[in-house]
Amino acid sequence: MTTVTRQSEAVSEELLDAAVEHVARYRLTISAALSQLPALSSSSPIAIKNLLRECRRRSLLNSAPLCQAQTYWHLTIKGAQRCGMSEERTGPLSEPAKIRAYAFLLFCCLSDKPRHRLTSPEIECHFPELHRTGLPQGYFFDPQGEGRLGLLRVDAGQRGRWDRIVESLREDISTHFEQPGFRRLIRANRFEITLLTVFPQKARRIDEALTTHRDAHRLPVRVVSLPELLPLITSAPRKEVRRSHVH
Repeated sequence: MTTVTRQSEAVSEELLDAAVEHVARYRLTISAALSQLPALSSSSPIAIKNLLRECRRRSLLNSAPLCQAQTYWHLTIKGAQRCGMSEERTGPLSEPAKIRAYAFLLFCCLSDKPRHRLTSPEIECHFPELHRTGLPQGYFFDPQGEGRLGLLRVDAGQRGRWDRIVESLREDISTHFEQPGFRRLIRANRFEITLLTVFPQKARRIDEALTTHRDAHRLPVRVVSLPELLPLITSAPRKEVRRSHVH
């Protein structure tokens, strides 16, 4: 009887870079989202697993609990150094940060169409007329058609306080409409605001409330329910989640 020893295929530096830069962009990832990357779209689940194992072996990424039996992957200091990121964005995330990051990942990488979270340097490079100090971190790019820029907000609460969320969205609308660069995009129908919340009924309530406000007609505002967030929110310490309404 012959014993065959199968060695795992070597993982290329290109794939390591793709995985680390993806996690740096979204702050966390899971295997299903990683497999959506163009560089990994033809990779098998075993290949993705080997890639993550190699990232851990090289101390580029590490894992932490997401919810229930699931885990997510985050940057290490060495991983941040590899892609030129600040060491402040390494290690496991706080519960509110984890919920927001996971919502962003689902929306951009595992939703109805692919979107791309934008980093501050990318906004400064590709949209110099928009860049300013204090700009929010939650912008994404939808490449369909002529391309559309969006601001993503995440409601990390549960069923209540939809009125506060509506007021926060009105402030976002007003703030962006007052800036000439964003106003040009709005008039060209190339800017939107999207709110992610957990429950479909809460999404409908917020959407209905927005229709009564004049500000909400200045630009497209979408309210999207993500029931996939519920296990994270119900497993998180309630005080910590409640402290964060819309980000």
